[in-house]
Amino acid sequence: MPLPTPSEIISSRLNKLDSQIIHTVDDLTEDEASKWPAATAPSCKWHLWHMARWADYVQGLLSPVVDVKTPELWEFAGVADEWGFKGVNLGMWGVGSGLGNESGQSLPLPSVAKVRSYTKEAFDLLEKRVAKLDDESFNAPFTDWHENDTNVGDAMVGYIAHANRHLGMLEAIIGVLGKDGSVTV
Repeated sequence: MPLPTPSEIISSRLNKLDSQIIHTVDDLTEDEASKWPAATAPSCKWHLWHMARWADYVQGLLSPVVDVKTPELWEFAGVADEWGFKGVNLGMWGVGSGLGNESGQSLPLPSVAKVRSYTKEAFDLLEKRVAKLDDESFNAPFTDWHENDTNVGDAMVGYIAHANRHLGMLEAIIGVLGKDGSVTV
C-alpha cells in the first residue's frame, strides 16, 4: 500500500477532528452546552460556533485555490441574519478571535442543535475543499489569516492545531460538567 500524500494526511486528520468536535455536544443538554463554567471559560456551544466560523472562514480562503472563489456560508446562506447577528462584533476575521469573554458570552447563539447544524455544514465544505488539494495546490503560496506568507499545507496544519486546542477545551469543559468528555480515546 502506498504511503499517503501530505494532502491525504491533512484531509484524513481534518475529517477525524471535525467528527470529534461535532460529537462532543451529542450528549449535552441545551443548558449544559450553553453553560460557561467560569466567566473566562466559554461554553461548549461557543467553542462549537467558533470552530464553525473558523472552518467557514478558511474554506472561503481556500475556495479560489481549489475551485472558484465563493463566500462563507455565514453570509451566503444567511446564517448571520437568521441568528440575529447583524451589527454584532465578532472579533478578528468575524470568527470570535480576540472577542473577549464578556462579548463572547453575550453573543446571540441559537440552540445547540442549530449551532451543530451550521458547524456540520461548514466542516463539510472545508473537508470538500481540502480533499481537492493535490501536491501543487497543497504547496501553493498562501497568505494566511495572520498575513504570513506560507503555503496552503502549512496553513492547514496551523488550522488543525488550533482546532485540536478547542477540542481539548470542549473535552475539559464537559468533564467539569461531570460527564465523560473524552472523544479521542
